[in-house]
Amino acid sequence: MSHHILHIFQHGATLARERGFIVCRAEDKSEKTMPLDDIRAVIIAARGVLLTSNFLSAMMERDAVVLHCDERYQPCGITAPLGRVVDLLAFQHQTDQPKRLNERLWHVLMRGKTFNQNRVLQHRQLQSRYLEFALERDVFDEANCAKRYWQLYFPAIGWTGTRRDRKEDTAPNQMLNYGYAVLSALCHRSLIIHGLSPQLGVHHKPRYRSDPLVYDLMEPFRPAVELMLAEFLLEPDVSMKAWAKRVGTELRERRVKRSNFTLKLMDSIDASANSLARAYAASSAKDFWVPELPQAASAA
Repeated sequence: MSHHILHIFQHGATLARERGFIVCRAEDKSEKTMPLDDIRAVIIAARGVLLTSNFLSAMMERDAVVLHCDERYQPCGITAPLGRVVDLLAFQHQTDQPKRLNERLWHVLMRGKTFNQNRVLQHRQLQSRYLEFALERDVFDEANCAKRYWQLYFPAIGWTGTRRDRKEDTAPNQMLNYGYAVLSALCHRSLIIHGLSPQLGVHHKPRYRSDPLVYDLMEPFRPAVELMLAEFLLEPDVSMKAWAKRVGTELRERRVKRSNFTLKLMDSIDASANSLARAYAASSAKDFWVPELPQAASAA
């Protein structure tokens, strides 16, 4: 089955459900349709969009999510299905909050994130001995690894900054915020589908209006968004609208490594969430899996 992220940029459009299809009607009465079963997420990035109850119920029935954005394409909310406990045993183990298991799971997540950050630098023909040394020792000082990474990453994409600040009103930070938000919506969806509570984190602590397990699962996937941005900024059109479209395409088409084969980045989110649920059910981090970005062509 093909899964798509549908972006709505048409102001004043109406989204409805008709005979197994999502129908998008523009103000000029023109229509576009897409099979319901092909949609994994819908991103509303326009003003005055009307969502019918049939459209929303169709999304929720199929475990899809709707991400709402403001006029600057910045995500401001998410509509997601009610939580379903698919694996009761996994959920029970998760609610126990096993400290040692969570520490091992966090180690896997941090190693995956650091490994993929290193791959992003390799794609930009850069090297960080600090990250490589951390991978050799399996010791991850997250703050310093991130600091060294951003010091190399931002200049490599032609930006004067050397640190990541999600509150900075600059193009690269805004674009990363958008990419991470789409990624978080898909992670949220996958965790719910596989019977885990997004409110119970591996490492991040519960806070008001937060989903700590979503932030945990996202960690090794974030560098994929950063690699997308580095490649996107080489294109002629680097507008926010073009970036929003690029994110949807890349999540559907970019592939990551799993053992001796590859799978689509979007599907890898499901695979990772599923392996996390099984890790909790088995009380073991042995088979918990996170994706690996492929080597740069010159390094392969």
